[in-house]
Amino acid sequence: MLERSSHYCYDCSMSRRTALAAISPVTSEQWGMITAGQARRLGVSRQDLNRLVDDGTLAIADRAARVYRLTGAPQNPDLDPLRAAWLQLGGAQLWHERTAAPNVVISHRSAAHLRGLGDLIPYEHDFYATTRLRPRRNDIKLRVRSQLAPDSWEIWDGLPARTVPAIIDDLLSDGEDESAVAQVVQDALALGLLRDEAFTAIVAPYAVVYGHTDPGEFAQVLTGTGTRR
Repeated sequence: MLERSSHYCYDCSMSRRTALAAISPVTSEQWGMITAGQARRLGVSRQDLNRLVDDGTLAIADRAARVYRLTGAPQNPDLDPLRAAWLQLGGAQLWHERTAAPNVVISHRSAAHLRGLGDLIPYEHDFYATTRLRPRRNDIKLRVRSQLAPDSWEIWDGLPARTVPAIIDDLLSDGEDESAVAQVVQDALALGLLRDEAFTAIVAPYAVVYGHTDPGEFAQVLTGTGTRR
């Protein structure tokens, strides 16, 4: 358990070694990253962070203001931008706090991409949030929901993300291309991440919207066992 300082001296600074030791437990569970708010909780001031940036120990993470990463930490160019965006939306909250009771969950294309399902490219970082947030970024798309059902998300690769049935529901409700959703469905089935009975109930309400009078036929099209119109 991390010990948190109850008193902060924002005009004081600590040695590089002390600052690095303070943030290391957090960066170790957050893909080498830490937010400025989290650092402050640990007694590391903005001045201390700036010094770590100046000497090359830390770098700004992607486009996420106030998110820093250890320069020597292993990188994942495919997922790090999403991770940094999620961390930015959490401010001073720590990873274990945010994953225990998430108020921001990865959704839609971003969730499908995180799980390696389909070929949809997430041009924005898609999230559901329980409160209105203002990240001041044009590459984050937030959809506000006052509640996130416990069975609609799970931790995947260290991030709270929509479950596979919920992802399919999100994509269909957004009117994504039928063939693109079908690829997500077929990938999920191939990986054992989707049960047929749950899938059929999800897609049925969208059959008519996608030009199918029979929900069963629509389900077969998406699973690749029917004929696509």
